[in-house]
Amino acid sequence: MSHAPPSFDLVILDCDGVLVDSETISCRTLVDILSPFEPSYDLETVMRRYLGRPASAVIEDYERMTGRPASADFTQSWRARLFAAFRSDLQPVEGVRDAVATFGGDYCVASSSDEERIEICLRKTELWDLFESRIFSTTRVKRGKPAPDLFLLAARERGVAPERCLVIEDSVSGVTAAKAAGMTAYGLAAGSHFTVLDQRQALLAAGADRLFESWRELALAPAPH
Repeated sequence: MSHAPPSFDLVILDCDGVLVDSETISCRTLVDILSPFEPSYDLETVMRRYLGRPASAVIEDYERMTGRPASADFTQSWRARLFAAFRSDLQPVEGVRDAVATFGGDYCVASSSDEERIEICLRKTELWDLFESRIFSTTRVKRGKPAPDLFLLAARERGVAPERCLVIEDSVSGVTAAKAAGMTAYGLAAGSHFTVLDQRQALLAAGADRLFESWRELALAPAPH
């Protein structure tokens, strides 16, 4: 694995766990919601099952557990609890703003979250100005991560060939999607959720080309552009 990354024309960033330290907050909310129906769903189990996956995966499991369709009330209650927690506790991943400033070329967000959640997260962490016109949500594709569709959409709309794209991800599903898209993938283990579920080796096993412990470490590496 080379320590001198090639030049890239587009850097594609995940949001949750890469830009904002949201994964632990999100998964704690899911434990509260799902554990009454599945007592084995502790924080580590929930992280292992849902990190990097779209909300539809949670809905499918809820319907399987309860034997009934997820109501609008369930979805609204879940989102209200989650967004309240974000507005109270969410922080940016340390060093992200300074690191993005080193890219020197095109970049965007490609997230398994919907547009409303992405905007809430980026506004709360004062990152909205960096990404307002550079957001790709999973709601725009039929298949979310680990399928490559979202990354391919981002590359196509930014006018960049997949092999010229670098993806920065914190989840196995995200790295898997990036490699399936024919892109270079860097794993980033900077979020607090890595203290609960250490996925460093899993990211490498999924095909991550390099692994970084922090945004500062990534920024000090040879520039991706």
